Amino acid sequence: MPEKNYQTPEEELPVTEHIEELRQRLFKSFIAVIVGFLIAWPFKKKILLFLERPLPPNLQGKLIFLSPPEAFFTALKISFFAGILISLPYVLYQVWKFIEPGLYEHEKKFILPFMFFSVLFFFLGASFAYFVILPFGLRFLLGFMGDLLTPQITIGSYVSFVIQMILAFGFVFLLPVVVWLLSKLGIINYRMLEKNRKFAILVIFIVAALLTPPDAFSQIMMALPLLALYELSIWVSKIAGRGREEEEEISY
Repeated sequence: MPEKNYQTPEEELPVTEHIEELRQRLFKSFIAVIVGFLIAWPFKKKILLFLERPLPPNLQGKLIFLSPPEAFFTALKISFFAGILISLPYVLYQVWKFIEPGLYEHEKKFILPFMFFSVLFFFLGASFAYFVILPFGLRFLLGFMGDLLTPQITIGSYVSFVIQMILAFGFVFLLPVVVWLLSKLGIINYRMLEKNRKFAILVIFIVAALLTPPDAFSQIMMALPLLALYELSIWVSKIAGRGREEEEEISY
Protein backbone atom coordinates (compact mmCIF):
# COMPACT_ATOMS: atom_id res chain seq x y z
CA MET A 1 0.00 0.00 0.00
CA PRO A 2 1.52 3.37 -0.98
CA GLU A 3 2.42 5.81 1.74
CA LYS A 4 0.29 8.85 2.37
CA ASN A 5 1.47 11.90 0.53
CA TYR A 6 1.34 14.20 3.53
CA GLN A 7 3.95 16.85 4.08
CA THR A 8 5.52 16.43 7.51
CA PRO A 9 5.36 19.15 10.14
CA GLU A 10 8.11 21.71 10.29
CA GLU A 11 11.40 20.59 11.81
CA GLU A 12 11.15 20.28 15.56
CA LEU A 13 12.40 23.36 17.37
CA PRO A 14 14.41 23.36 20.59
CA VAL A 15 12.42 23.72 23.79
CA THR A 16 13.86 27.17 24.42
CA GLU A 17 12.56 28.38 21.06
CA HIS A 18 9.10 26.99 21.82
CA ILE A 19 9.11 28.81 25.15
CA GLU A 20 10.24 32.02 23.47
CA GLU A 21 7.53 31.74 20.82
CA LEU A 22 4.91 31.06 23.51
CA ARG A 23 6.09 34.15 25.39
CA GLN A 24 5.77 36.26 22.24
CA ARG A 25 2.27 34.93 21.49
CA LEU A 26 1.15 35.60 25.06
CA PHE A 27 2.63 39.10 24.95
CA LYS A 28 0.84 39.90 21.67
CA SER A 29 -2.43 38.57 23.11
CA PHE A 30 -1.96 40.68 26.23
CA ILE A 31 -1.33 43.80 24.13
CA ALA A 32 -4.49 43.04 22.12
CA VAL A 33 -6.54 42.83 25.35
CA ILE A 34 -5.05 46.15 26.52
CA VAL A 35 -5.97 47.77 23.20
CA GLY A 36 -9.49 46.39 23.59
CA PHE A 37 -9.57 47.75 27.14
CA LEU A 38 -8.63 51.24 25.92
CA ILE A 39 -11.30 51.08 23.23
CA ALA A 40 -13.95 50.04 25.77
CA TRP A 41 -13.01 52.47 28.57
CA PRO A 42 -14.92 55.51 27.16
CA PHE A 43 -18.06 53.33 26.93
CA LYS A 44 -17.90 51.88 30.46
CA LYS A 45 -21.20 53.47 31.55
CA LYS A 46 -23.05 52.16 28.49
CA ILE A 47 -21.55 48.71 29.06
CA LEU A 48 -22.70 48.80 32.68
CA LEU A 49 -26.24 49.69 31.60
CA PHE A 50 -26.11 46.79 29.16
CA LEU A 51 -24.97 44.40 31.91
CA GLU A 52 -27.82 45.60 34.16
CA ARG A 53 -30.56 44.61 31.73
CA PRO A 54 -30.90 41.00 32.96
CA LEU A 55 -31.90 42.42 36.37
CA PRO A 56 -35.60 42.68 37.22
CA PRO A 57 -36.88 46.14 36.12
CA ASN A 58 -37.38 47.32 39.71
CA LEU A 59 -33.66 46.83 40.46
CA GLN A 60 -32.14 48.32 37.31
CA GLY A 61 -30.20 51.50 38.07
CA LYS A 62 -30.26 50.77 41.81
CA LEU A 63 -26.91 49.05 42.31
CA ILE A 64 -24.91 50.41 45.23
CA PHE A 65 -21.26 50.49 46.26
CA LEU A 66 -19.96 50.20 49.81
CA SER A 67 -16.40 51.49 49.57
CA PRO A 68 -14.89 54.53 47.80
CA PRO A 69 -12.79 52.58 45.24
CA GLU A 70 -15.47 49.96 44.42
CA ALA A 71 -17.06 51.90 41.56
CA PHE A 72 -13.66 52.69 40.02
CA PHE A 73 -12.40 49.10 40.18
CA THR A 74 -15.70 47.88 38.76
CA ALA A 75 -15.25 50.24 35.81
CA LEU A 76 -11.80 48.71 35.25
CA LYS A 77 -13.31 45.24 35.43
CA ILE A 78 -16.04 46.13 32.91
CA SER A 79 -13.54 47.61 30.45
CA PHE A 80 -11.20 44.64 30.82
CA PHE A 81 -14.10 42.25 30.17
CA ALA A 82 -15.04 44.18 27.03
CA GLY A 83 -11.37 44.17 26.00
CA ILE A 84 -11.32 40.37 26.14
CA LEU A 85 -14.37 40.17 23.89
CA ILE A 86 -12.95 42.71 21.42
CA SER A 87 -9.57 40.96 21.20
CA LEU A 88 -10.91 37.38 21.17
CA PRO A 89 -10.49 36.74 17.39
CA TYR A 90 -6.88 37.95 17.50
CA VAL A 91 -6.11 35.91 20.63
CA LEU A 92 -7.50 32.77 18.97
CA TYR A 93 -5.35 33.54 15.95
CA GLN A 94 -2.26 33.65 18.19
CA VAL A 95 -3.22 30.30 19.71
CA TRP A 96 -3.49 28.79 16.26
CA LYS A 97 -0.16 30.26 15.07
CA PHE A 98 1.53 28.68 18.09
CA ILE A 99 0.30 25.15 17.33
CA GLU A 100 0.40 25.47 13.53
CA PRO A 101 4.09 24.45 13.04
CA GLY A 102 3.36 21.05 14.60
CA LEU A 103 0.65 20.20 12.07
CA TYR A 104 0.73 18.57 8.64
CA GLU A 105 -0.08 20.72 5.63
CA HIS A 106 -3.47 19.07 5.12
CA GLU A 107 -4.31 19.81 8.78
CA LYS A 108 -3.51 23.52 8.50
CA LYS A 109 -6.55 24.09 6.31
CA PHE A 110 -8.68 23.79 9.44
CA ILE A 111 -7.54 27.23 10.65
CA LEU A 112 -10.34 29.28 9.05
CA PRO A 113 -13.31 27.10 10.09
CA PHE A 114 -11.81 26.60 13.55
CA MET A 115 -11.39 30.34 14.15
CA PHE A 116 -14.77 31.22 12.65
CA PHE A 117 -16.74 28.66 14.64
CA SER A 118 -14.75 29.35 17.81
CA VAL A 119 -15.78 33.00 17.75
CA LEU A 120 -19.32 32.10 16.69
CA PHE A 121 -19.86 29.50 19.43
CA PHE A 122 -18.25 31.69 22.09
CA PHE A 123 -20.69 34.50 21.37
CA LEU A 124 -23.55 32.01 21.15
CA GLY A 125 -22.68 30.84 24.64
CA ALA A 126 -22.28 34.40 25.92
CA SER A 127 -25.63 35.35 24.36
CA PHE A 128 -27.30 32.28 25.86
CA ALA A 129 -26.05 33.30 29.30
CA TYR A 130 -27.09 36.94 28.85
CA PHE A 131 -30.54 36.45 27.32
CA VAL A 132 -31.65 33.17 28.91
CA ILE A 133 -29.68 32.07 31.98
CA LEU A 134 -29.12 35.43 33.69
CA PRO A 135 -32.69 36.81 33.50
CA PHE A 136 -34.17 33.51 34.67
CA GLY A 137 -31.51 32.92 37.30
CA LEU A 138 -31.63 36.44 38.72
CA ARG A 139 -35.42 36.37 39.01
CA PHE A 140 -35.17 33.10 40.91
CA LEU A 141 -32.27 34.08 43.16
CA LEU A 142 -33.50 37.60 43.95
CA GLY A 143 -37.09 36.45 44.45
CA PHE A 144 -36.12 33.71 46.87
CA MET A 145 -37.65 34.70 50.22
CA GLY A 146 -38.41 38.05 48.62
CA ASP A 147 -41.33 38.62 51.00
CA LEU A 148 -38.90 38.71 53.95
CA LEU A 149 -35.74 40.21 52.44
CA THR A 150 -34.98 43.30 50.36
CA PRO A 151 -32.10 42.90 47.88
CA GLN A 152 -29.36 45.52 48.01
CA ILE A 153 -26.79 44.50 45.43
CA THR A 154 -23.34 46.04 45.24
CA ILE A 155 -22.07 46.98 41.81
CA GLY A 156 -18.88 44.96 42.33
CA SER A 157 -20.57 41.69 43.26
CA TYR A 158 -23.19 42.01 40.51
CA VAL A 159 -20.72 42.78 37.72
CA SER A 160 -18.44 39.95 38.86
CA PHE A 161 -21.37 37.52 38.85
CA VAL A 162 -22.56 38.56 35.36
CA ILE A 163 -19.08 38.58 33.79
CA GLN A 164 -18.24 35.19 35.30
CA MET A 165 -21.42 33.66 33.92
CA ILE A 166 -21.04 35.19 30.45
CA LEU A 167 -17.39 34.17 30.08
CA ALA A 168 -18.02 30.70 31.51
CA PHE A 169 -20.87 29.96 29.10
CA GLY A 170 -18.89 31.45 26.22
CA PHE A 171 -15.97 29.12 26.82
CA VAL A 172 -17.98 25.97 27.52
CA PHE A 173 -19.85 26.48 24.24
CA LEU A 174 -16.49 25.96 22.52
CA LEU A 175 -16.68 22.25 23.38
CA PRO A 176 -18.16 21.11 20.01
CA VAL A 177 -15.59 23.22 18.12
CA VAL A 178 -12.68 21.77 20.07
CA VAL A 179 -14.05 18.24 19.63
CA TRP A 180 -14.42 18.85 15.88
CA LEU A 181 -10.77 19.97 15.62
CA LEU A 182 -9.44 17.06 17.71
CA SER A 183 -11.52 14.62 15.66
CA LYS A 184 -10.20 16.10 12.42
CA LEU A 185 -6.65 15.69 13.74
CA GLY A 186 -7.37 12.08 14.67
CA ILE A 187 -6.72 12.64 18.38
CA ILE A 188 -10.19 11.55 19.51
CA ASN A 189 -13.25 9.93 17.95
CA TYR A 190 -16.92 9.60 18.78
CA ARG A 191 -16.46 6.07 20.16
CA MET A 192 -14.14 7.43 22.85
CA LEU A 193 -16.73 10.06 23.77
CA GLU A 194 -19.54 7.52 23.94
CA LYS A 195 -17.46 5.09 25.98
CA ASN A 196 -16.50 7.76 28.54
CA ARG A 197 -19.94 9.39 28.80
CA LYS A 198 -20.37 8.50 32.51
CA PHE A 199 -16.96 9.89 33.38
CA ALA A 200 -17.71 13.00 31.29
CA ILE A 201 -20.91 13.65 33.25
CA LEU A 202 -18.91 13.69 36.48
CA VAL A 203 -16.33 16.05 34.95
CA ILE A 204 -19.11 18.32 33.64
CA PHE A 205 -20.55 18.85 37.12
CA ILE A 206 -17.07 19.49 38.51
CA VAL A 207 -16.37 22.05 35.76
CA ALA A 208 -19.76 23.68 36.36
CA ALA A 209 -18.92 24.01 40.06
CA LEU A 210 -15.54 25.58 39.26
CA LEU A 211 -16.74 28.04 36.61
CA THR A 212 -19.88 29.36 38.27
CA PRO A 213 -20.55 31.24 41.52
CA PRO A 214 -20.81 28.98 44.61
CA ASP A 215 -24.54 28.27 44.46
CA ALA A 216 -26.27 25.09 43.33
CA PHE A 217 -28.67 26.90 41.00
CA SER A 218 -25.91 28.46 38.86
CA GLN A 219 -24.03 25.16 38.75
CA ILE A 220 -27.09 23.25 37.53
CA MET A 221 -27.85 25.95 34.96
CA MET A 222 -24.37 25.43 33.50
CA ALA A 223 -24.25 21.65 33.84
CA LEU A 224 -27.45 21.08 31.82
CA PRO A 225 -26.26 22.97 28.68
CA LEU A 226 -22.86 21.27 29.05
CA LEU A 227 -24.52 17.86 28.97
CA ALA A 228 -26.38 18.86 25.82
CA LEU A 229 -23.13 20.19 24.29
CA TYR A 230 -21.40 16.91 25.08
CA GLU A 231 -24.06 14.96 23.22
CA LEU A 232 -23.76 17.43 20.33
CA SER A 233 -19.99 16.93 20.40
CA ILE A 234 -20.42 13.18 19.93
CA TRP A 235 -22.43 13.84 16.78
CA VAL A 236 -19.90 16.44 15.61
CA SER A 237 -17.03 14.01 16.21
CA LYS A 238 -18.81 11.33 14.20
CA ILE A 239 -19.26 13.69 11.23
CA ALA A 240 -15.68 15.02 11.48
CA GLY A 241 -14.24 11.52 11.77
CA ARG A 242 -16.21 10.37 8.72
CA GLY A 243 -14.78 13.29 6.73
CA ARG A 244 -11.26 12.42 7.91
CA GLU A 245 -11.64 8.80 6.82
CA GLU A 246 -12.80 9.92 3.37
CA GLU A 247 -9.80 12.24 3.04
CA GLU A 248 -7.41 9.42 4.00
CA GLU A 249 -8.98 7.09 1.42
CA ILE A 250 -8.52 9.71 -1.31
CA SER A 251 -4.86 10.20 -0.34
CA TYR A 252 -3.96 6.56 -0.99
